[in-house]
Formats: sequence, C-alpha cells, structure tokens
Amino acid sequence: MLERNILIIDDNQNIETVYIPIYNRKISKLKSADPKWNNYNFNFKHCNSMKSALEYLSEPSNYVDVLVVDYDFNGETTFADGTAFVEHVRNHINRYCQIIFYTMQGTYSIAVNEWTRLVNSDVFRFIDKSTDDNTLALAIYEAATKRNPIVESLERFWAKYSTMLETYTYTFDGEPITFEEIINHIRMDDQIGRVFIEKLMHKAILTNIEI
Repeated sequence: MLERNILIIDDNQNIETVYIPIYNRKISKLKSADPKWNNYNFNFKHCNSMKSALEYLSEPSNYVDVLVVDYDFNGETTFADGTAFVEHVRNHINRYCQIIFYTMQGTYSIAVNEWTRLVNSDVFRFIDKSTDDNTLALAIYEAATKRNPIVESLERFWAKYSTMLETYTYTFDGEPITFEEIINHIRMDDQIGRVFIEKLMHKAILTNIEI
C-alpha cells in the first residue's frame, strides 16, 4: 500500500480522539471519488508540542508529506510561535513537504511581517481553525495529493513491480539502499533524492527513452 504521512502539530489534546477521525472520514470520501488515490493510505500522527515535533522530524526515517502547524502553543519556548517553527523546518529539516498553517485567532490576527515569512517559507494553505473541520480535511487531501509527479510515478511503478524490484540490489555511495528508500528520499527532496532524480533524467535522455 502506498502512503501519505500527515503530521499535525497542535497542543489541543482532542486532535487524536476527535479531529483525526473526522479528517479520515472526509478523506475516505474524497478518495472514493478519485480512484487514482484508492491505493494510498493517509497516515496521521499528532505531536502536541513543537519540541516533540522537532524530535520526530529530525529522525531521517520519519517521512512526512504534509505538516499541519498551529500558530499558538500557549507559552512553549522551543520557538517563539508556529511561524518560527515553520521557518526552521524549511531551512533545516524538510524543504519540500506541504505545510498547512492554521490558527484559532483567525488569519486576520497574523501580522504582515509574519505573513511575509510564511509565504517565503512556501506554505501551501492558510486555514482559520474556526471554519468547518471538512475545510481542513480537504486542504490536507489536496496537499497530500499535489506532490512531486516523479514520486507518484515511481510509487506506482513500485506498486506494480514490487515483487521483482525487491530482488534487485541498489547502492548509493557504496551503501545498499532499497527502491522504497529511494522513493522516500525523492519524496523529501533531500540531497540523495535530488541525485537520484538527476541520474534518472540523464538516463532517460542518454538512452533516448520516449517521454
């Protein structure tokens, strides 16, 4: 099964018991209306602080496609606010995942200079938390499905030929790596992922593969 991993960073203790089930129900309906995504699991994880989220995101094996980040964390001092957290993620951890930024105070409460910082951090969507929960669920779905087309193509190739591909041996800088790990590096657009994309493009051009 192919995956999209969503991390919600919010100090609201009802996220796991109340809101994630709501989002899952809405996303299930959206998936059923678009068969292309029926083979994907949408996996939710919740961190109730920026500190725990930072620890989770700093682990290279934790692949995240969508971050949902709250603005206000009630005095937590890990970062000044959600804006500073988003900037840190973009500059030091993950430059490619989709980010949804939301706030209970309403988007009008965000200062102009913070809007500039968030836009420069390539935030995918801004949501007012007071809106209907289905609005956020739809934003999560759209963020998760509007990903790198190379990733999507490789995922579908993996789903179709996984039994065969599991028997192949791949290496990167002399170290073994699985095809699934290759896909995940490209998902995160990290240095290894970008090297693989470059090699794929060179291979396609040099061997005159029809595109």
